[in-house]
Amino acid sequence: MCYAARVVSLAVAFPVLVTVIAGPAAAQAPAESDSPARAEAYSRFMLGRHLEGLDDTEGAIQAFREAARLDPAAGEPLAELAALYARAGRAEDAVEAAEQALAREPDNRSAHRVLGLAYAAAASLREGTREDVDRAVAHLEQARGSVVPDLQVELTLARFYLRATATDEAIELLEDLSKDQLAYALASVLLAEAYQQAGRHDDALSTLEEAVGSTRPTFRMLARLGELYEQARRWRDAAEAYRGAVALNPRSAGVRRRLAAALLEGNEPVSARDVLGGILEMRPRDTASYHMLAEVEIALTNFDAAESAARRLIELEPDGLRGPYVLSQVFERRHEYQRVVETLAPVLEPARTMRPQRLLAEMLDQLGRAYQWLEDPAGATRVYEDAVSLMPTSPGFQARLAQAYVDGDRHDDASRLLARARDASPRNLTLAIIEADLHGRRGDLERGEDLLVDLLAENRDVPRAHLALASFYSEHDRLREAVLVLESAQQQFPAETSILFLLGAVLEQSDRFADAERAFRRVLDRDPEHAQALNYLGYMLADRGERLDESVALIARAIERDPHNGSYLDSLGWAYFKLDRLDLAEPPLRAAGDQLQRNSVVQDHLGDLLHRLERYDEAIAAWRRALDGDGEEIDPAAIERKIRDAQRRLDR
Repeated sequence: MCYAARVVSLAVAFPVLVTVIAGPAAAQAPAESDSPARAEAYSRFMLGRHLEGLDDTEGAIQAFREAARLDPAAGEPLAELAALYARAGRAEDAVEAAEQALAREPDNRSAHRVLGLAYAAAASLREGTREDVDRAVAHLEQARGSVVPDLQVELTLARFYLRATATDEAIELLEDLSKDQLAYALASVLLAEAYQQAGRHDDALSTLEEAVGSTRPTFRMLARLGELYEQARRWRDAAEAYRGAVALNPRSAGVRRRLAAALLEGNEPVSARDVLGGILEMRPRDTASYHMLAEVEIALTNFDAAESAARRLIELEPDGLRGPYVLSQVFERRHEYQRVVETLAPVLEPARTMRPQRLLAEMLDQLGRAYQWLEDPAGATRVYEDAVSLMPTSPGFQARLAQAYVDGDRHDDASRLLARARDASPRNLTLAIIEADLHGRRGDLERGEDLLVDLLAENRDVPRAHLALASFYSEHDRLREAVLVLESAQQQFPAETSILFLLGAVLEQSDRFADAERAFRRVLDRDPEHAQALNYLGYMLADRGERLDESVALIARAIERDPHNGSYLDSLGWAYFKLDRLDLAEPPLRAAGDQLQRNSVVQDHLGDLLHRLERYDEAIAAWRRALDGDGEEIDPAAIERKIRDAQRRLDR
């Protein structure tokens, strides 16, 4: 006797993860009853269905059990019992009944369906295992084959193919399923995921774009489309997709944060801030939004607002690390490096046990940079030695430690570390560049040059290799050779602004001021907000006493991008000094002098201003700091003469 499946809409079989819906099939009654027992079994089977329709679950269970007892060869009564248990939320009983059905009829699709969805539900729970995934796939595959496709089976199987990285099987199933109008929307989302898994990113994107354009898009569809646009770095399109998703589900804080991130990446930080403000009105304690808000305010150079958001995050997460980290970013952008140290150093010890270590690595890197800006190579060395001990295979931290050794004149330590690191990462450009710098500092210029020439020969398609050799020549006063390298590189990489910028700097060092200006203006043609080019060109004009109003305007634009940059503030003050606007020159020159205590040029400029203001004792102190500083780009004899002159004026 063959028991027929029927089309039924079923309720939730297992906790919200899987909804069991009976698969469709043509009803088939036995042609003739070959025994009274089997005829009675069929009668009990139909009674069970009737009782279930009357919501008499216990009566239906008893009827199906009796049918199975009366016909011990039939699997369908047990399969129907399993489905009933599933609909009643009795998962263990459902699995037991389905397994008993398969013991009688190994090909029973209804039983395979119940087991496939049961194992899928188990695999979706936190404690689900790979064995559950494999069992779900095996049973769901055998549950297929009904005349009308069972969409729940098909879609669940597709999900688990993806989970098991059976990508080809998932694509084949979903490409066919996406032709079904009822399944089109969900199948399109899964098909896009399958294409992504297969590395077919363009197909993934076009699949979702077509689905969004041809149907009423769902929240999930738009959110996933936004993610694909993000991966393609199409920030405006991503923001538009996320806006659509938010319109369908305004309370989804996660998607609203993704919208804010896309707006920020798309250079719309004000709009990003507005989105985050809306989230925080809805969820005043949303820590992820405070974290992102601090980052947005940093991008807007609203450092006070960024600090406020970071401190609120620390209040909400007193034992967390995101707050101190983003607060240290605020201090770094303000060039308050001692405050970076004071913020990060106390929280690094508890961060050592973090898994994964991405945030710990970023914090160590930022702390090490702060020590380097403070010209404390010993402090930087301690941090980077700690980082290498925690992440011994990181070429990035090996490079930072090697640079700290070089800066601290620990050349032998640097040499040993570089030998090990380059042996492990022979193609790492940063390690090779640091080694060349080490040879140069030791006076072995030929060896340093040879290393960088070889590096360039192996990496001609990498702009940084050209920049490294040109910088080496420039640092060792071989300016003509630096220009030749950069002019050749500029022809090879016409869109690379870093090459043009360094070319402008080297031309300025070569006293080819007109050529330098042309190079800087070409940089600004391509990137009007290139802060370094704005500052360099503005300072060059100011130092030569040319077009001083334009000089001030250029430097002011650079400061808009980096308001607390001591070098930019020095440039602005020097331009005002040249304009004889001493009242405007003093604030930026003092700020620069306070920040860059060991920068000899900055201290010399401050001394000149104070001398003009007839504050001779302060001028002498600034000039002495210039003589005790890095000694770069100053004339010590000229400064000594200025000190003697100021001292005579004091003694009058």
